Amino acid sequence: MGDGFGKLVAAYRRQRGWTQKELAERWGFSREYVCQIERGMRKLEKQEQVTKLADILGIPEEKLAAVGKTVRRLYPPVEGREADDALLEALLVPAETQVKLSWLVWHGDTIGLVAMEPQLHQLIIQLENALALYHGQFSRQVFRLLAYAHEMLGKFAVDRMETATASQHFQVMYDIAEEIQDQDMLMQATLHQADMFRRRGWQQASWNRLNAAQRLAPLASPYLQGVLHKIRARTHYLWGDEQAFLREIAAAEEIAAQTASTLDTANAEFDPVEVLQERAHGYTMLWQPEKALALYEQTDRLKMFRPKRELGSYVIVKAQAFCYYGELDQGLQLAHEGIQLATSYQSSRYVMRLRQMSDRLSQTKLGAEKPLLRFRREVYATLENM
Repeated sequence: MGDGFGKLVAAYRRQRGWTQKELAERWGFSREYVCQIERGMRKLEKQEQVTKLADILGIPEEKLAAVGKTVRRLYPPVEGREADDALLEALLVPAETQVKLSWLVWHGDTIGLVAMEPQLHQLIIQLENALALYHGQFSRQVFRLLAYAHEMLGKFAVDRMETATASQHFQVMYDIAEEIQDQDMLMQATLHQADMFRRRGWQQASWNRLNAAQRLAPLASPYLQGVLHKIRARTHYLWGDEQAFLREIAAAEEIAAQTASTLDTANAEFDPVEVLQERAHGYTMLWQPEKALALYEQTDRLKMFRPKRELGSYVIVKAQAFCYYGELDQGLQLAHEGIQLATSYQSSRYVMRLRQMSDRLSQTKLGAEKPLLRFRREVYATLENM
C-alpha cells in the first residue's frame, strides 16, 4: 500500500511542479521524509497526516481509496443554502450516469440521434444557468455533467463527419476538466483532440496531443492508459509504422486483459474484444489481411451478438479485410450490408471508411474489377445523398 501511495504522492507533486523540498515545507516535514514516503520506505499511519497531504496536493478521495488510503475531515453541519447544494449534488451524480448510458443506448440503436441532440442542448443551457447562479458544493458535479454532455455531442458530430463542430465540443470538455482538475476527464478530452487532429490530417498536432495524454497517464485510471495505447496503435498503422503499431497494441491488450468492464470502459470502447478488433484492422491497413481475417474468426466467437450500430462498424471492417485479401465477392457482400446499416442510422463516417477502401484498392490490380468499380460508384452516390 505504501508504494502505491508513494507513487501517487510523487505524481501529484510533479504535476504541480514542486520539488520534494517545496512539498515538505508546505506539509511541515523534512525533504528526506517526503522522499521516503514517495519511495515506499515509510508508511503514513496517522490519519491527520494523510488528510493534510491529500489536501495540499489535491489528491481526490477515489484515488486515495484505490491505494488503500482514506481521508477523514470534520465537516460542519449543513443547513440552508449549503443543504440545498448538497442535495443538488446528490441528484446530479445519477444524472451523470444517465448521460453516459444514453450514449451507449444510442450506440446500440434504440434511440435516435435526432431525438437526443435537442435534449442535450437543452440540458447544457440548464447546467450553464445553474453555474451562473450557484457556487456551492454541487458545482463540481454540474461541471462534470456539462462536460459529458459536450462529449456526447462531439461524438455525434464525429459520426456525421462534422470535425470542426466535434472539436469545439471536445475543447469545452477539456476546459472544464482543467477547471475542476479532473485527471480522467482531462485525459479523455486530450485523446479526443488527438483523434480530431488525426482525422484532419494534422499529424504533428495529433502526436503533440498524444504526448500530452502520455504525461497525464500516471494520474489517470488504468483503462485510460490502455485507451491511449490503442489510439497510438491506430495512429501508427494508419501511417504505416508496423513495429510501433505492434508494440502499442500489445500494451493495450495487456491492460485490457486486466481491466474489469464498467460503464466507463464501455463508453470508451475498451475491452479485450475491442482491442483485438483494433489489431485486426491494423493488419488490414498494413496490407496483411490474412492475419486480420484469422483474428475476425476469433472475435466472431467471442462476441456473437452486436447492436445494430456496432454491427455496422464491424461488418465494414471485415469487408475491408476480405476485399484487401482479394475475396471481392465476400468482401463486397459485407460492404453492401454495411452501407445499408450505416444509412439506416445516417452514419456518413462509416460509409466514408468504404470510400477510403475503394480509393486504396483503385490503385491496385483489383481496381479494374467491374464489381469494385460498380461498388465505388455506389459509395460515392451514397455519401452524396446523406
